[in-house]
Amino acid sequence: MLFETHAWVTLDNAVAIYNVYSDVLVATIPVGTNPQFPKRTPDGTKVLVPNFGSNTVSVICTAANQVLATIPVGLAPTAVAIDPTSTTAYVTNSGSGTVSVLSIPTHTVVSTITVGTGPVDITISRDGSRIYVSNGGSNTVSVINPVTNTVIATIAVGTSPNGLAVSLDNSKLFVVNSGSNNVSVINTSTNAILATIPVGSNPQKIAANPVNPVFMYVSNFGSNSVSVISTTGLNVVTTVPVGINPLGLDVTGDGTQVWVANEGDSSISIINTNTNTIAAALPTSFPPRGVTVGRVGSTLSPGEPIDLTDPYQLEEITESVCIIVEKVYASCQQRECFPAFTVCLPTGVPPFTFVSMTFATGVIVPGSVVITPIPSRPNFSRVQFTIQIPYTLVLRDSTGTLFTLTGNLPDIHKDIVLYFPPTRPEFDFNLRIETRTEVLTSPLFTVSSIQLAIGSFVITKVTGIVQLLVPAFGFCPEPPLCEEFPEIPQNPCLNFFDTTLTPFPSDFFPPQLDSCL
Repeated sequence: MLFETHAWVTLDNAVAIYNVYSDVLVATIPVGTNPQFPKRTPDGTKVLVPNFGSNTVSVICTAANQVLATIPVGLAPTAVAIDPTSTTAYVTNSGSGTVSVLSIPTHTVVSTITVGTGPVDITISRDGSRIYVSNGGSNTVSVINPVTNTVIATIAVGTSPNGLAVSLDNSKLFVVNSGSNNVSVINTSTNAILATIPVGSNPQKIAANPVNPVFMYVSNFGSNSVSVISTTGLNVVTTVPVGINPLGLDVTGDGTQVWVANEGDSSISIINTNTNTIAAALPTSFPPRGVTVGRVGSTLSPGEPIDLTDPYQLEEITESVCIIVEKVYASCQQRECFPAFTVCLPTGVPPFTFVSMTFATGVIVPGSVVITPIPSRPNFSRVQFTIQIPYTLVLRDSTGTLFTLTGNLPDIHKDIVLYFPPTRPEFDFNLRIETRTEVLTSPLFTVSSIQLAIGSFVITKVTGIVQLLVPAFGFCPEPPLCEEFPEIPQNPCLNFFDTTLTPFPSDFFPPQLDSCL
């Protein structure tokens, strides 16, 4: 399976979807009123969006970029956490003091858990064994057991706790205290406060780097910055200026980018985590609030190009398989040019006109290959051979008669150095070529011939049949049904009377020319 990577950004009653590695806006999807902080399921198939003003959660299908379902929850939902199996979601209802437990497959609420006052954010431990809720009105964090859906502990933290993140080793919980301008660090084994880290003014959300466990990132709403926190030193290592009033943020799966939603100036700041500098800034149509970043779980057509910048492609490997293939051990490219290739004109009535010239794949002339090991370069050899490239030339004479002429371009003699290691007698290397040949200029006719400039690209390869152990995404998906070629009805009126096939013409009347379009 091959995957793309998107960022889902909540705007005014909508979610904007961006391609992370090209920064291109892919789609904009209407959701509920005042959407807050979205969350992508770990399997990448859905994004859940809490709609603060609608008291609902929109479930977006990432493959189709459309809303699958709208689930009623408690009052003023703000944030979502999803278990590692992508089957259960937990939604903070800031107006109800509760957490709604959702079944993602059935799009229903299966339980409601009472927590503190004004719950605003929620996260789940890496192993799914604990759920943490920040209660902005109680200055506490509720610890929930997801097996029993009950609160098993309450931890006092700073003023107006907001964003939450668990370290990659599950040992620490980081709590952003918006009213205290700091981050509380909690030992997840004992629920004790380990440290308090000062950050910027009115900090909001926090995100962990999924690749480098040392770093976390905090959005400072009042300071227009992002604090980079060391999870080992428990201190701020640097501060990155971003847009105005940053709120939600998330880190790409390869750990190279932080996407920051800036509500104050309707923009997205993209931080390069290697340099902790702004790599790009994207304008948004409305003030953004939350952002979630990750791969799209739907499979792409096998014919689609592979996005080699997407780090999530290897996440869906299901097994290792042994395959028998022709492996390329070495390859190189060259070009050949024939500036004045001449073909005699056929017997016809001049003048002639050029119709087309096509070329077949070049072939190595049998018996022309000579491979000589180079003593001073172990495993390398001098490789000599001759290539022939067949052509087909079509001309038309003055009477309209077509003439097809075939032949070969001049022999191409190669004398190159290639990696060509010695092998056991039972193993054979193959010398293969690939060519692409083109006519470079307009043809020039004389009384008896046609002259053309022709160029050819040549790739030479050394290959061998081997058994390779490779990671696999499983078997190819079931193909779609074949499309039957439509039969044309004998009676043309059948199509005419079918309003879906022959709609009423939109230009039945002349335009009034009252539009600039």
